[in-house]
Amino acid sequence: MEASLIKIIIPAAAIIIALAVTVPLLLGGDGGGEDGLVLKVINPANESVVYTFATQVAGETQPDAVVSVNGSPVEVEADGKFSTAISLEEGPNLIEVIATDYDGKEASELLVVIRIP
Repeated sequence: MEASLIKIIIPAAAIIIALAVTVPLLLGGDGGGEDGLVLKVINPANESVVYTFATQVAGETQPDAVVSVNGSPVEVEADGKFSTAISLEEGPNLIEVIATDYDGKEASELLVVIRIP
């Protein structure tokens, strides 16, 4: 009887661990990356609702980082700030912001912005 109890507990523990790791990655990280690479998206707020066809994506990272928003490169200023406008479709829009340094370290945030017509 103890052996069957162990078979039930182990898969449940594996599911809890998988959820604990996966959910933060899906909903946007804390902006921290590998070995201290920092990415902070200031605008827009995650799960914000807008009524416009575009939104400004702005944030901060290290000055030597390369940033992309939804796969398009964005210029990073000498102080580490970046900003770009993106178009929005009606309904939920995923915005993926990725910062990479020259050593290949990466930090990312995944945001959802909802456009209501």
